[in-house]
Amino acid sequence: MATKRLAKKHGLVQKRRIEHPLCPGTGQAKQEFDYLLVLDFESTCWEIKCHTPKPEIIEFPAVLLDLQTGEILAEFQQYVMPVEKPILSSFCTALTGITQRQVEAGVPLGTCLVLFSRWIRELCKQYHMTFSTTLPGKRVTTATWSDWDLGICLHQECLRKQLKKPDFFNIWLDVRLSYKNFYRRSPKGLAGALQDLGMVFKGREHSGIVDARNTAILISRMVCDGCILTVTSSLTTCT
Repeated sequence: MATKRLAKKHGLVQKRRIEHPLCPGTGQAKQEFDYLLVLDFESTCWEIKCHTPKPEIIEFPAVLLDLQTGEILAEFQQYVMPVEKPILSSFCTALTGITQRQVEAGVPLGTCLVLFSRWIRELCKQYHMTFSTTLPGKRVTTATWSDWDLGICLHQECLRKQLKKPDFFNIWLDVRLSYKNFYRRSPKGLAGALQDLGMVFKGREHSGIVDARNTAILISRMVCDGCILTVTSSLTTCT
């Protein structure tokens, strides 16, 4: 029963079919990966950029995208309690929609990483997927819009707080870079990238889970257009 409650809270949700009018079918190109784990963190922030504290993650969301079917198979969302600067700025709340009450009801980042790792292990069993290039199973890797989420935000916060994070966070696919290389143009943000393809951002921007879903929608379209997705970044290239 506890496992069922955990699954309901942390991601084993009803499947979401990605639909958009310009791409009725599934991708034809052979992909290196079967699944992508799409992440989009929200963090503490301030309107004045100079001499501000280091960002702390306050929303930790992810969606598991099936590259063959275009379905979001599962979702994870957890609000995280900042401890270095526990009071959110009014700018942060206005930008992200995340309230002080939500982060105070959240969990420390270390606990969030434990919950997330447990969620990933269950998904790996359920969908027979692996992050390894040598073990049998369907391939999965992480994907983010830019290198900031994994190359800077999570990495630096874990270093400051002496937290151990899973190795699969050390390598990822930068969707923004892949978009730029494939379409030969620089997008003006995630919403702009969707707009350039005749699509509309759905939901509230700068909500982590909503941004992750829209990134998955964009990835699905890129696959349909023939983009071959591959790892672009690792901590050895971003630190």
